Amino acid sequence: MKIIEFYFYMEKDVLDNIELRSESVQDILTQPPHWMIRWGNTIIFLILVLILIMSYIIRYPEFIPASIVVTSQNPPEKLEARTNSKIEKIFIKDHQHVKKNDVLMVMQSTANYKDVLALKKMIDSITPDQLAKFPLNKTSHFKLGELQGDYNSFAKAFQDEALFKRLQPYAPENLAANQSLSEYKIRISTLKQQKSLEQAKYEITKKNYQRSQELFKQGIIAAVELENEKIKFLQAQQNLENINLSLSQIEEGISNVNKTKSGAAINTEKDKITYSSQTLQLFEQLRKSLKQWEQNYLIISNTDGEASFQQFFGENQFVKAGDAILSILPDNKEKLVGRMSVPAANSGKIVAGEKVLIKLDNYRYQEYGIVEGKVQNISLSPDKDGNYYVDVALPKGLKTSYNKNLVFDKELKGNAEIVTQDLRLIERFFYQMRKLLGYQT
Repeated sequence: MKIIEFYFYMEKDVLDNIELRSESVQDILTQPPHWMIRWGNTIIFLILVLILIMSYIIRYPEFIPASIVVTSQNPPEKLEARTNSKIEKIFIKDHQHVKKNDVLMVMQSTANYKDVLALKKMIDSITPDQLAKFPLNKTSHFKLGELQGDYNSFAKAFQDEALFKRLQPYAPENLAANQSLSEYKIRISTLKQQKSLEQAKYEITKKNYQRSQELFKQGIIAAVELENEKIKFLQAQQNLENINLSLSQIEEGISNVNKTKSGAAINTEKDKITYSSQTLQLFEQLRKSLKQWEQNYLIISNTDGEASFQQFFGENQFVKAGDAILSILPDNKEKLVGRMSVPAANSGKIVAGEKVLIKLDNYRYQEYGIVEGKVQNISLSPDKDGNYYVDVALPKGLKTSYNKNLVFDKELKGNAEIVTQDLRLIERFFYQMRKLLGYQT
């Protein structure tokens, strides 16, 4: 016990003799500098004020990124191969100016493309009411390949109609009917003259018979004379009735001839319409087949502009259906627009008029700057991939943030960011606080 107390007092004396602090430290602790007391709170206050000012100046916008394609209001036309075939003929050079409906390239088919193009030119120049002028003698030697069947059907119908018009199969029937009508008219005229005579004879014999009846009643003449007058009267009456019967028969014959003539006219018109409609139908079928052949084997420009090959092509080179062959940049390309495909996430925040920052792949934004646009409209429903289409207007064109005007000669692809909430840093801080308070209530 005494040993423990000895060690305790010994350690206490050692600790009391150790100097814990140096003289400079003792001076600082016992006498703090006056500038810290005077300016410390002021500096802290100024720092807080500076933070508030910077948080007001600095903006912290919210972006919705997506890919974008900048193109003209009339986008470049992309022409693709419609069938697996070889290139038979190329009519243009790269970057050549072309016009609408120009034939730029022909793919190989079983037909002679020159004959098909000539036939197409003839058909396009003929309207349905001018079908009779179709130059069949010029097209009969054409080699039309898969179009030959439709052409042969049309040619046969065209020849049948022309033969019908030339031979007029119902003309003899009409001629015979007209001759019969002429004969019937002559006979009617003759019978009417005879009827007039017989009618006069009938009136005379009737008066004589009536006079004989009066004389017989008075006993002036004998019964034999009365009977003779009666016989004459009956003969005259019978002759008149026979003439009336003949006239009735002739009128019936005229009616039958008119029916025959009317039937021939109806059949003529009916067959004429049948031949004409069949020819027109097969003509339109041939036009349709030509259009299908044109879509499959011809590369045709649908606008005026500059044609550019998508890759190197030469005659007899094989291409597959769907391969991109040509693109045509329209002449009218002053107005440029951007087309975005935006994912569904946060798409509800996109409204018309919001700023769009565009970075183009063709021009590095670090060197050329950023193109600014505005949201013009957004599609009401997503596509099959769940993306929304957004149209972006470019009010300044391709003028960048570095005041450089970019050259547009084709489609420009890149990435864009839609600024949906361009808030200040302090606004976003209080916005988060408001959200937290909202969740608590």
